[in-house]
Amino acid sequence: MPSEECRQKCSALIEKLETNTYFSAALPALNQKWNEIKDGLISEGTTEAEAQKQAYKLVLSHLHDVMRGAESLVETKINDRINRDEIQDASQARKSAAGNIFQQMIAYVLAKNVLLGNIAKNVIVTTSTKNLIEEYAAIRVGDDIQKPDSDILVYSPDANTPIMNLSCKTSCRERAGQTYKWKLLCDLATCNCDHKDDNLNCPATKYGLAYTATKKILVCFITADFYNELTNPQIAAMFHFFDFSYVAKETCVPNIASLDRIIDDINSVF
Repeated sequence: MPSEECRQKCSALIEKLETNTYFSAALPALNQKWNEIKDGLISEGTTEAEAQKQAYKLVLSHLHDVMRGAESLVETKINDRINRDEIQDASQARKSAAGNIFQQMIAYVLAKNVLLGNIAKNVIVTTSTKNLIEEYAAIRVGDDIQKPDSDILVYSPDANTPIMNLSCKTSCRERAGQTYKWKLLCDLATCNCDHKDDNLNCPATKYGLAYTATKKILVCFITADFYNELTNPQIAAMFHFFDFSYVAKETCVPNIASLDRIIDDINSVF
């Protein structure tokens, strides 16, 4: 089971998100879908306590629908803030809210799964990624530094454990490409092939890549696939590069798992 430290940090994340202006507006849509799943499990004979736990895992693969259901709730909040002169640009608020809420929904539900025991390993879920990324995932390219796109980290305070870096996007058009390019850069920087040293034809040598991998970084991409982009072979092909790939809706796309699978993967990785 997760330690008290891990549970406390996940609890703090949940409490913080529940006070966020737009996330709190969208939260009823998540709770409604969770209740629907829970009630369906109970009708099939699952006990209420077990149904509550299972529903917090299964709801991950319905976040596409949750996000769509939350749009009117968030729009009401945006209009209210416009009327109160708290913000001036509704279109910019909509754009930033959609991406942020999706990331926050994933972090919130993962933290809930830690507290409920569905995630049985000693892990912490955080959206405060900057310090950990700079410490463990910054790659030097000559005189420059490259860092991965990071929205959520799942990590453990225990020694000799990896970090799961989650890039969470409502669509795949640009950000999936950015994430998989960093993954390729990471693979090059950590390559230990026999032909690397003093070989100017080796990309790691040619571009002066330097990276001390004190913790293994697992690069994961999660999409809501709002625009059904996964049917495009060029976009779907990018998902081969990630350590784990997920879509927040039920799917049969090869190489891309429904998001509820991430709970089992976290338990396996750690």
